[in-house]
Amino acid sequence: MRRRSAVLLVSGVLAVGGILLPSIQQQASHGDTRILSVVVNGGKPIVLGASGSADFGFTVTAEDKSGIKSVDSIGIWSANYGILVPSKASCRATSKTVSVCTGTSSVSVPKRQIYDDMAGSWFVQATANANDGDKRTAEKAGRFKILKQVTATLYGATTPVAKGQPFSVSGQLLKPDWKTQQMVANPGAKALLEFCTVPSCARTKVVATTKANSAGNVSVTVRAARTGTYLWVSPATFWSAAAASQQVQVEVNP
Repeated sequence: MRRRSAVLLVSGVLAVGGILLPSIQQQASHGDTRILSVVVNGGKPIVLGASGSADFGFTVTAEDKSGIKSVDSIGIWSANYGILVPSKASCRATSKTVSVCTGTSSVSVPKRQIYDDMAGSWFVQATANANDGDKRTAEKAGRFKILKQVTATLYGATTPVAKGQPFSVSGQLLKPDWKTQQMVANPGAKALLEFCTVPSCARTKVVATTKANSAGNVSVTVRAARTGTYLWVSPATFWSAAAASQQVQVEVNP
């Protein structure tokens, strides 16, 4: 059972889906030890496609006036009961009081380590142990994101077009289904049609906004003003990374 609500407190560990996560209740903090920061995957979101996998690192920086002995009891978890298995952390003192501790973990869609409702925010639990016996435990010592890689395609833009003539630009937005490991329609997703003038195309501007239908299809009608490039952009959401389609140039005749 993958649900974190089905957590069992057994001998100071939380048992979730066969994975052991150290219990916060058994890790009381005391003293002046501090967890200064936690960085996962270099501070960048982990983005997975329909059958994606990723190895990633994490860094826990901790401080105590006596120095840091170790960082342990590390857990990587999400709402909706997601659990990933971390390695042990290896610590290196950067001063008499501060140590940087690093480790690794991984996530795999094919191995059923993540499910659709786990996309979004994830957390790192950790305990920093000082040389003088002090310790600091935090269930949410750090936060990071595991996101779905959606896709956008553009089609249907006829060229050339007479100046002032309306024409349609269509496309499709898809999202990964981590259960079936297939790309499926992304209904209701916001889509921005962006345009830039050639040949410079230094900046784009939004010329139309719409939402995908039940099949993930999008279509808008715009008027031809000048020759330029069009593309669909699917903005990032709390569960997905941003995506952009290929660029298509439409020539406008006087």
